Amino acid sequence: MLRRLRIYFTGFAIGLIMVYIMFGNDDSRDLDIWTPSQRVLEEIRNDSILNESEKMRCYQVCLELSDSLLLSIWTDAQVESLNPGGKPYRYAISLETDNQHLLAVVERNEAKEQRLISIEDKIHPTTCDCE
Repeated sequence: MLRRLRIYFTGFAIGLIMVYIMFGNDDSRDLDIWTPSQRVLEEIRNDSILNESEKMRCYQVCLELSDSLLLSIWTDAQVESLNPGGKPYRYAISLETDNQHLLAVVERNEAKEQRLISIEDKIHPTTCDCE
């Protein structure tokens, strides 16, 4: 019985060491892709129709967003579902930087087509007529 426990705990310890090596606190590993919010952001990043739309360009010019900041919205932001299980799905995507707090609302229909509803800066409110 003692031999079996020793073999079991030895295997368990080897497993813990392997998990630590594979999933350690190394910043070079990007494991966020498995989270639902990162999947939503990846779909938006890969949607060239949404990213090249007139509405997106209008908000970018109106709010004076650089290309790197706009890319940061679609990579590093927090995603919140505005209507879970609703049709169409609406997501609030928020990014806080040192001098801006951007909030983008994106709508996705059943055919997985994204449509930009609005982008606004919560710290420096600006009225953009991008409809």
